Amino acid sequence: MRRRFKLALLAIPTVTLLTHASVGLWQSNHISKLRDQIDIVVLQTLKLESQIGYGGMVHNFKNAVLRSDEPDYIQAARQDGEQALATLDRLETLAQTLGLVIHFPETRNIIEAYSNNLDEIEAGVEAGLTPVEIDELVRVDDTLAVQEIKNFQADVIEQINDSIDFTQMILLLAGVLISMIALAGGYFIVSMSQAEQKRINERRRIADMRLIDQVNLHNSDLLRVNTSLQQFAGIAAHDLTAPSRQIISFSELAIEENTNQEQRQFYLQAIRQSAEKMRRLIETLLDFARKGFQNPKRDQVNMASLLREIVNEVGRDVDTPIDIQFGELPYAFVDPQLMERVFTNLIENAVRYGRPDVRPKIKIDGWRRQGRTYFAIEDNGIGVDTQYADLIFEPFKRIKADLTDGNGIGLSLVKSIIESHGGRIRLDTEFKDGARFEFWLPERLEALKEQAA
Repeated sequence: MRRRFKLALLAIPTVTLLTHASVGLWQSNHISKLRDQIDIVVLQTLKLESQIGYGGMVHNFKNAVLRSDEPDYIQAARQDGEQALATLDRLETLAQTLGLVIHFPETRNIIEAYSNNLDEIEAGVEAGLTPVEIDELVRVDDTLAVQEIKNFQADVIEQINDSIDFTQMILLLAGVLISMIALAGGYFIVSMSQAEQKRINERRRIADMRLIDQVNLHNSDLLRVNTSLQQFAGIAAHDLTAPSRQIISFSELAIEENTNQEQRQFYLQAIRQSAEKMRRLIETLLDFARKGFQNPKRDQVNMASLLREIVNEVGRDVDTPIDIQFGELPYAFVDPQLMERVFTNLIENAVRYGRPDVRPKIKIDGWRRQGRTYFAIEDNGIGVDTQYADLIFEPFKRIKADLTDGNGIGLSLVKSIIESHGGRIRLDTEFKDGARFEFWLPERLEALKEQAA
């Protein structure tokens, strides 16, 4: 009897281990396949966005409008549209394999609208329309299509994660059943296995969240760059038209035979002023393009040290004495050069828009909360009317144009840089003693230095 008991006691943990091994192998293979499906969904949607967006059809479409003398862009846009439709078919088939019936009516409509408008571009070119007139004729709003693709990705990933959760629930029930059969001898082993399984599941769940965060950051970058490119193209087409027209008009007047020397000097001076205006605008657009579209090169940065350098640099460039107070400034995982541009713009604005005959006082603070690093900068200046809380972040929108000189891209660059890091910035409309800007940045998921200056 004792020998049989010993054999049974030995057999129980052995069978338990073998059973858990078999179940664990099945679980690993099954969930691995589900995760592979997530990777396929992510890659295919990124491919679709590339085929449609500013690396594909829309890019070639815009070039077809702006460069009407190069017909290759029209053909390239048509090919990109056909490839995007083929990718849509593959994504719908993939959704069906997961038991989902998902279609892309808005995305297909956008692709078809762009394809149909290619004929309008050719007709407009033959009719002698300008690029601005053609752009007004064929402009397409793709907001619904972008949202439709994001919704598809979220729905499919949610469905796969539900399958993973269901699998884990089944495995939990199996573990309980094995524990009951194993009795006292198998209980200890099962308990250890379940504890280890929970740790594995937690690590995998964290890995899933990282993947979703990366996808969301990519979508945010894509939307940010698309919006900036649209603004860039519109500003270039609109704002360069007036000075170029003036240059042409004054040039024609200057070369007329009946124009006297005094008039010719006046016309030449007007041409020079228009050319100088174009030069400043082009330099501003190039600065916006270089920094507004730049991808950050992140590193762990001591923000207290960085801000002290920025304050010293700004202090040398202004004539007004500044009182600056620092709070607890945590380390941040950021691009130091881009973040230097952010704080330089905010501090310079705090000085530029100060109250007359009042010494500027600036307070900079930081904190961490729920996986994010926050920074706030407030001043005692004239503040910003709450109705302009969103408008001030748009490029070339200058609310205080009557008070100071500038090009109107400072806060737009700040917003673009922060969003390229995956963060957000806002004007604190409840702060009434000046202006207060608050923004947050995502922390790196690996271990962060907890040191603060």
